[in-house]
Amino acid sequence: MAELIAGAFFTASFERFFNMILSGDILKFVSGKKLNDGMLKKFKTMLLSVKALLNDAEKKQISDPDVRQWLDELKDTMYHAEDLAYEIETEALRCKIEGGQSGSRIFQVFNFSSRFNIKNLEDRIVEIVHTLEGVVSQKDLLGLIPSEGVHQSRSSSSSPQLLPVEEESDIYGRDHDKTVIVKLLLSDDDHDDVVGSNKISVIPIVGMGGIGKTTLAQLGYNDANVVKKFDLKAWVTVSDEFDVFTLTKTIFETITVQKDCSIKHPHQLQCELKKAIEGKKFLFVLDDVWNENYNLWDNLRSQFTFGASGSKIIVTTRNEKIGSMMGTAPIHYLGIISDEDSWQLFAKHAFQKIIDRSALQEFEEIGRNIVRKCNGLPLAIKSLGGLLCSKMHIDEWEDILNSDTWKMQECNILPALWLSYNYLPPHLKRCFAYCSIFPKDFEIRKEILILLWMAEDLLRPQQNMTLEEIGEKYFNDLISRSFIHHTKDFLFPDISHYHMHDLVNDLASFVSGEFCLRMDDGSLKGITKKTRHLSCLTSKSHDVKKLEEYLSENKVLRTLLFESLLFAEQSLANLEQYLQRMGCLRVLSLSNPVQISYAAIPITTSLDLIGNLKLLKYLNLSSTDIEELPDTICILYNLQSLLLSECRRLYRLSSSIGNLKHLRYLNLAMCSEIKEIPDALCDLHDLHTLILSNCNSLSRLPTDMSRLVNLHYLSFFGTAVREMPPQMGKLKHLQCLTPAFLVDKNGGCNIRELGNLHDLRDSLTIENLENIMNVGDVREAKLKDKRYITEVQLEWGGQTDDSEKAREILDGLQPHTNVQKLGIRNYKGTRFPSWIGHHSFSHIVYLSLSGCSNCYLLPPLGQLPSLKDLYFWGFEMVERIGDEFYYSCSSNSSSGSSFMINAPVLVPFKSLESLYLNGFSELREWKEWSLTMGGGEGTGAFPQLKMLQLSCCPKINGDSLPSNFPSHTTLRIWDGCQPLVTSLQSHQLPWLCELELYCCSGVVSFPPQGGLPSNIHTILIHNCHELKSLAKQGWPSNLKSLYIGSCEDLFVDVDSFPEEGQLPTTLTRLKLVKLQKLKSLNGKALRDLVCLKRLTINHCNQLQCLPEQTLPDSLSWLNITSSHSWLAERCKRDTGEDWPKIAHIPRINIVGNSNAIVDSDEE
Repeated sequence: MAELIAGAFFTASFERFFNMILSGDILKFVSGKKLNDGMLKKFKTMLLSVKALLNDAEKKQISDPDVRQWLDELKDTMYHAEDLAYEIETEALRCKIEGGQSGSRIFQVFNFSSRFNIKNLEDRIVEIVHTLEGVVSQKDLLGLIPSEGVHQSRSSSSSPQLLPVEEESDIYGRDHDKTVIVKLLLSDDDHDDVVGSNKISVIPIVGMGGIGKTTLAQLGYNDANVVKKFDLKAWVTVSDEFDVFTLTKTIFETITVQKDCSIKHPHQLQCELKKAIEGKKFLFVLDDVWNENYNLWDNLRSQFTFGASGSKIIVTTRNEKIGSMMGTAPIHYLGIISDEDSWQLFAKHAFQKIIDRSALQEFEEIGRNIVRKCNGLPLAIKSLGGLLCSKMHIDEWEDILNSDTWKMQECNILPALWLSYNYLPPHLKRCFAYCSIFPKDFEIRKEILILLWMAEDLLRPQQNMTLEEIGEKYFNDLISRSFIHHTKDFLFPDISHYHMHDLVNDLASFVSGEFCLRMDDGSLKGITKKTRHLSCLTSKSHDVKKLEEYLSENKVLRTLLFESLLFAEQSLANLEQYLQRMGCLRVLSLSNPVQISYAAIPITTSLDLIGNLKLLKYLNLSSTDIEELPDTICILYNLQSLLLSECRRLYRLSSSIGNLKHLRYLNLAMCSEIKEIPDALCDLHDLHTLILSNCNSLSRLPTDMSRLVNLHYLSFFGTAVREMPPQMGKLKHLQCLTPAFLVDKNGGCNIRELGNLHDLRDSLTIENLENIMNVGDVREAKLKDKRYITEVQLEWGGQTDDSEKAREILDGLQPHTNVQKLGIRNYKGTRFPSWIGHHSFSHIVYLSLSGCSNCYLLPPLGQLPSLKDLYFWGFEMVERIGDEFYYSCSSNSSSGSSFMINAPVLVPFKSLESLYLNGFSELREWKEWSLTMGGGEGTGAFPQLKMLQLSCCPKINGDSLPSNFPSHTTLRIWDGCQPLVTSLQSHQLPWLCELELYCCSGVVSFPPQGGLPSNIHTILIHNCHELKSLAKQGWPSNLKSLYIGSCEDLFVDVDSFPEEGQLPTTLTRLKLVKLQKLKSLNGKALRDLVCLKRLTINHCNQLQCLPEQTLPDSLSWLNITSSHSWLAERCKRDTGEDWPKIAHIPRINIVGNSNAIVDSDEE
């Protein structure tokens, strides 16, 4: 029956209602005669009619308000049907739980049907059927045309479309993008990395609809140099019907200048195409690709293998998956254009007919505000520019600026966006429409959105996938189609941010209409009795009285998201009376927004009423004043998600929590008063996610956690938990375990339990390895088989006297070769097993070995081809670094490992960029790699090294370090390396370009007597508290940048800095920070620095004035920051005493008492 009701309007809830009705089971609960077999047949017939009309209605709704209203009436009826179905299921579930019955069928409740109580069930079903009948009867008046199915077809590529001609003068903000594409088209590729072909490069351009993908492809396609490069060119608009024969034929007709060639057989076409392209370099563009079928693409690509090497194909698509599937070059993501480029594009289209030139300034001001609303989307900008071109009066422009397009009778949704929406699958249409509940510019939390979709029954179950996995797939699909925008955090690249483009948000609001409203605009216009989803997610002021009036009347609301402290303070006092009427509510959030988490929303008095919301699936009470979870909440049998994070007064969970049989998500993060989790929690067999992070009073996990057989995610980071419950291996679906798997030796959690956790992924830390009693248990952990784990941390927590046992344990914990990051801490073996450093671990990019105090040799890590960052700490026994560090000839293992021979790679550490050595108290010698290949830079070890950091290596000096590192390497020296600092000689370390000194005690004077290597161009000295003087000699002759900061005793015996002739004249940047003993600057010495361009002096608070001499003429930027205002006063523009000394500097920034005195650009 499911296929009968497929479509964007029919959710899983309505499908269940439909099946209840047609199955006849529902008749057993009614005693009247209104609902009979004849009415059921009529109901089925009406649904068939609706299904046939939906395709036409959805197309017409954007231009026909009556059709849109008809769809709204249909959707409203569907909502009522879903609510009733959900109520029936909930009542059946209550009877089952309270009756102690097991089993999954809802209607097993027949055995105790006397307890089944839904008021007016038959009348409500009949009303739904009659309403649906009335809606269907209007189809003829609306001119709706039935169709065979609900699938919407796009224009076929069988009829080649004319390629639109776009003048380059009409294109703004794409210079860089064009340069990238043209460069790719003109490049002579090294095809060693091209998968599946050694001739054809495929360049994918990905972006949302209307962003300009086709335009960019045209720029590359029509470039004069590109035209000269290729023998044959063809452009085809693919659309969604990816028919290989049709596309091939279209390309053949283009390159042979034929029209409607008569070839009908694929083999004949292939032969003719081979003749046409063989040995020739071609450029083909496949524009607007929608189909994700790899086999079709592979078939099409195979038709072109006869072309010459260097042939190119450009692919444009909105779908990132397609770009990845088809491309051999990296995806070129096309972003929005800048504000100024947006304005230039708009002005070109909007100002064609304005006659009154005196009014241009006024038009421009409004026009720029309009352009900002387009957020850099070229198609939107051109569309609005074309619209306003015919608007000659300023008030018409103001009307456009102040209008809400989704509330207009005729909607002006961009055709490109509307088309993108139309081609979403029905399940994604529903999920996308629900996103309109978020305000513009709101950061969407993926995890929360998936829970909301789940609560609203928008996720259609699929075999072998959890609802969470299905939601993740839906979310990623919306990203790949550019409906949700994904960005990486600038400072923390592992953190993702998600937003909706404003125009996409407009589209979602149009699609959801009056059913989904938000209060972010500060008003309640448009709120109706049909509204099912309502949010208040901002701190703007609201018309609380009008909202209270609405909430007192609405009985069908499903979603209520109140996450605004401002609103909570205004109206939570009346929340109880609202909740009494919200019998259909599925989602309730009364949490406090993160940015004001210091305050707790008062909610305790409303908890009993929340317990009456029997249909509730999602409850968020985060950051409220709740002190204990009452029993009334624990009778919400449908509840799937319970969020209580940052409830800092919450100290107890009810033991009745085990009644929440459908609970899948429980978040107790930062509930600092929680000391224990009731054992009844282990009755929640559907629990998928349990978050206990930063519950710092929590000291143990429930004993029977092994009964949570569907648990996928467990986090107890930041708690006092030091051991895990037994039999954790029964959690066979566990994917994420943080912070660590804790090995216990007292009958608790054995390392063997890891063996059954096959689905563990991403990161895994194993702590307390010293508790392993039987080394044989390690093999049963099967770490080597866990291919989804990409980060592994192995830690010993205490001392061990058996170094051989430690080595055997580490040998048995060999991870899968997919691992990318590896850390080993407090390992007490004397040597490492052979898998450490084996070249088969080709994905490792990060490796950290710390506290390995018994090891006397470094492991052979030079063969790890992808290793970029390498950290060593606490290798107290290592006296030298020799050839063993670069390669290993044989296995050290006696365990039967298959890694018996390790052939050396040609270039050891070929990808390493950062190397950190800390705590090598005995290290005296570092032997250079002796097998350099062919000589010259890049042929020896460490060809990519950028950073060498040394700390607590007291026996290393300048002669100990290798001389064949690549040039442009930075040496960073921390405390404990005084001999190295003082022994640096001018003839040493030809590779050294940057020298950084941090917290180097014992360094009294700098540079050392022997001088520094002349190749150093940058020196940084920070927090060296014993540094008292800077030598006049020994500075690198090519020094360009010098930073000195937080050296509290520096200049204690010096009147001014620098001395004449002290610093090389090559210096271009000088930065002095927090030097409290610096009293004055030597103006004459500064003027000798004829190349100095930037001078920065921050918080040198004894410096009261600039030198008598004018600062160097070469300066282009001056920045002075001080806790006092006197220097800023002296530098006031035109009037300050020191102003003439700096007036010639183009960029000046002087700040005193945290207030800028001189306006200028910032650095």
